[in-house]
Amino acid sequence: MRTEDCPAFSSYASFRSKHNIPSLAQQLPAAKYSDSPFPLSLNGKFRGDSFSEREDAFMSWTELLILSILILNIFLGFIIIFRERKSAQATWAWLMVLLFLPVIGLIFYFIFGRELRNNPWNENALFKTNALLHHQREAFAEQTLTQDTPGFEGVESLIYMHLTHSYAPLTYAQSVDLLTDGKEKFGALFADLRSAREYIHLQYFSIDPDDLGGSFIRLLTEKAEQGVEVMLIADGLGSYKLTNRYLNEYLKAGGRVRRFFPPRSMFSYGSLNHRNHRKLGVIDGDIAYMGGFNIGDKYTSDNNKLGYWRDSHLRITGSAVHHLHDQFISDWNKGRKFTSSDLHDYLVPASSSLRRGVPMQIVASGPGLEQNQVKNGFVRMIQKAKHYIYIQTPYFIPDLGLFDNLRVAILSGIDVRIMIPNKPDHPFIYWATYFYIGELIKTGATVYIYDRGFLHSKTMVVDDQVSTLGTTNMDERSVSLNFEVNTFMYDEAMALRMKKTFQHDLNHCHELTLDMYEQRSNWIRMKENFSQLLSPLL
Repeated sequence: MRTEDCPAFSSYASFRSKHNIPSLAQQLPAAKYSDSPFPLSLNGKFRGDSFSEREDAFMSWTELLILSILILNIFLGFIIIFRERKSAQATWAWLMVLLFLPVIGLIFYFIFGRELRNNPWNENALFKTNALLHHQREAFAEQTLTQDTPGFEGVESLIYMHLTHSYAPLTYAQSVDLLTDGKEKFGALFADLRSAREYIHLQYFSIDPDDLGGSFIRLLTEKAEQGVEVMLIADGLGSYKLTNRYLNEYLKAGGRVRRFFPPRSMFSYGSLNHRNHRKLGVIDGDIAYMGGFNIGDKYTSDNNKLGYWRDSHLRITGSAVHHLHDQFISDWNKGRKFTSSDLHDYLVPASSSLRRGVPMQIVASGPGLEQNQVKNGFVRMIQKAKHYIYIQTPYFIPDLGLFDNLRVAILSGIDVRIMIPNKPDHPFIYWATYFYIGELIKTGATVYIYDRGFLHSKTMVVDDQVSTLGTTNMDERSVSLNFEVNTFMYDEAMALRMKKTFQHDLNHCHELTLDMYEQRSNWIRMKENFSQLLSPLL
C-alpha cells in the first residue's frame, strides 16, 4: 500500500492543506537532496527509487571497506616480511592470521604482534660491569681467565660466548642454596628482608594481592618506614592487580614502584607480548634471589586447579650478587637517562673478580637484541654434552635450532631426559608441548610427566659439570618475546645437586612411553597439530 492511500496520512495531508503548513521538502532547500553526494536521506534511508539502486549503494560501501582491509593486510604483510626480524615460522603464522582473519587479525597483530624497535628498552646495557668485561675478555684472549681451573675444562667456549656476546662476566658466588619448595623459599626471603639495613631491590613478573602478597607488601612497608630504601619492579600486565590504591601505605612510607611495560605502553613501545618475566631480588648487596617463583598463595599451598607448585629458585651470596643487582638497576633505569646517583651508589666492588666459590655467569635476554643469549647458552650446553642432559620445563615449544640440537644429541647416544607437567595452565601451550615431546620420544628421548602438581621449574644440567637455572622456558615466547635472566653455573657440586633433585622428582612422575603416546585419541592429535601451527605465536 502506498503512503498516500493510508487514512492517517490522508488526514494529516488535509490538515496541513487547511492550515497552510508547508511540507518538510518545502521547508528545506532542494540542494539538501539533489546536491548531496551520499545516497541517504535525512531519515537514514536510501533515496533511490528502486531496490537495485539501494543495493548498488550498499555494495559500493562494502566493497570499499573490503578493499581497504585488503590493502592494509598486504601492507602489514610486507612489514612483517621485509622489516621485522621474526623467525620464518612466526612470519608465516602471522601471515596466515592476517589472511584468514582479516579484521580480527589486524587487531591481534597491533596488540600482540609488533616488535620493539629503536627504543632504550632494547639495550642490554649493564653499565657497572663494562670495565670488568673488558678486563676478562683480555684475560681470556691471553688464556689466563680459565687457566688451571678443572671445572672449566670443556666449557671454555660457553664462557667465551657469554663473555663476548651476552655482557656476562665470569663471577663467583660464596654460597648457592637451591630452593624447590614455596614455603622454604618465602621463609628464607622474608627472614632476609627483615634483616635488611640499607636497601631492598626486588623484581617480579606477578605479585598477587592475596594473603602472601599482602604479607609481602606489609613487610616492605615496614622496612620503608624504618628508613630502608625499598624499590620494586613489577611487570605491568603480570601484576596488573597491583594498583597504586593497593600500594597506598607502601608508597606513603617511601617505597618506590616501577611497572615494566604497562598495557598502555603498547601504543608507544611495542605490543602486549613483550613481558618482563624476571624474578630477582638483592638485599644490602649481600644476598640475592633469582629463579621461577612469583609472589602469591598458590606458590606455597596446593592449588585447587594445579595442585602442589614445584619450582626452583636460588639464594646467592658473594660477588655474583653484584651482577644480579646490576641487572635490576639496568631494568629500573631503562626508559630514562641514568643519573649520577645510580652510577655512584651501586658500583661493582673490585673483589667481584676474585676466584673463589661457585663460578657462574648471569645471562639476560630480551626482544630486539641481535642474539638470543639464554637460548644460545642452552644450545651450547647441549652441543658439549657427552653423557647426559636433564631438563625440567613447564613449556616445551623449542625453535628449530634448539629442537634439532636435542635430536642430534639423542641420535648421538646422549641420555636426554625431559620432565614436564601433567596438566596445562595454558591449553594451547600444553598441547603444542605434547607435539614436540612426542617427536623427541620417537627419536629416543625419555620423557617424564610430573604427577604431584604443576612443574614450573626451568633447569638443565649436563654431565655433572654445568647447569643453568632461571626464568627462561624452552619456548618461543621466552627466547624471543620476554625479558628473561638465567644463571649458568660451572660447578660439579651444584650440577650434582640439581641432578639429585631431578632424580628425586622422578618419585612423583610416570614415564610417557612411545606406546602410551601412540595410543592418544584422534581428538588429542588434532589439538596437538593445531597448537603446533600456532606455536610461534604462543
